Amino acid sequence: MSLRYIIREGLTGITRSKMAFMISVFSVTSSLFLVGVGTLAVDNGLKVIENLQADYDLEVFLENDSDTADKRNIAELITSFPGVIRLDYLSKEDAARLYNAEFGEDVLSVLDDNPLPSSFRITFEDEHREGNYILSFIQNVESLDGVDEVIFKKDLFDRIQGLLQMIYIGAASALFLLILVTVFLTSNNLRLMILARYDLIETIRLLGATDFMVKAPFFLEGGVIGFIGGLSATLLIVLSEWLFQRFLHVTLPIRIMDYPELIIGILIFGISLASLGVLKAVRRMLRFVS
Repeated sequence: MSLRYIIREGLTGITRSKMAFMISVFSVTSSLFLVGVGTLAVDNGLKVIENLQADYDLEVFLENDSDTADKRNIAELITSFPGVIRLDYLSKEDAARLYNAEFGEDVLSVLDDNPLPSSFRITFEDEHREGNYILSFIQNVESLDGVDEVIFKKDLFDRIQGLLQMIYIGAASALFLLILVTVFLTSNNLRLMILARYDLIETIRLLGATDFMVKAPFFLEGGVIGFIGGLSATLLIVLSEWLFQRFLHVTLPIRIMDYPELIIGILIFGISLASLGVLKAVRRMLRFVS
């Protein structure tokens, strides 16, 4: 009987105060939309920087007299190192084309023979993209037969790593403040919704209902508000991404539909935020009801 009462009263409360319910859903939707967009903006920004860095981390130049077997052996040894996720081979002809594209001059027009060496461009996974590990990797690779030189732009690498760390800290701080503001504003709006139903709460209490029986329907109503708000926020983010790509012609590296944990997080956060916000408001209201 109690469970049926809670479900019935919770759903009835929605139809009983449609305007307050809609305002609460709008408030939760707006808050979750800002949190979701903020999270995606940070992740996309970091992804762009990481992609620029991860084009390749270092380049291994091979000796000119290295034959195909030597190159194959070097490639196998390099890929056997932990953390190497990509190995691109550039032949002497590829190097000449890159030289021509960058300097606008055909190297073969200046020299009779192509002096540019073949090379491997190496990319590390995020967990191993760390200066000390890469320096250790270079020491091992430079000792291999057939390797002439290893180029690692450490200063640029360190600057990018420092920039990424600053962005992580700044983004985490901003997102934390945004969540605090979201909780504060949403709680206030939910409190106003409960305040508008003071007479109902007072009547239920005078009829002898326990605190639990008063709070439970509102708690359920808050969960419904949070779920609808989270779902609406997700749909708005999907629409915003489509408009962003449609009119600005920019492809986003990370979209919310590729980020299921964010969708689940928004829904859980919305349900928790609304349910606990309503519960807190009702508990405070009961203090003034005899």
